[in-house]
Amino acid sequence: MSNSKIPKKLAERQAQQRQETINLVLRAINGLNNEGHKISIKLLMEYTGLSRSVFAKQHIRDILVKNDIVKNENKTNSTKPKSSKEERLKEKIQVQDNTIKRLKEKNEELKKECELLRGRIFLLMQK
Repeated sequence: MSNSKIPKKLAERQAQQRQETINLVLRAINGLNNEGHKISIKLLMEYTGLSRSVFAKQHIRDILVKNDIVKNENKTNSTKPKSSKEERLKEKIQVQDNTIKRLKEKNEELKKECELLRGRIFLLMQK
């Protein structure tokens, strides 16, 4: 008999803690909205004092999706963010390659200018 009471009490306590967490997150969302903030999980973490792992739990995640704080992503769609990340990295590499090319050209121009100035100095020293 006593074994059946412990899980029930434990389940009640977990349900109560879950509801308290939900209420805390909802209050934080309302408070940040009222202050005019763009809400993010990082900002909610700072505001509530909850850890990042709490925001990954399904009951909290549902609230975040409902309030358009995060997108509803299924675990099977994990390739889509990677492809956009790959695209961003490729763009970054392209920008860096262009910068390298431009700097190499500038370096060559400066070397030629330096040679010309050395020649002028040499001619002036001869006089």
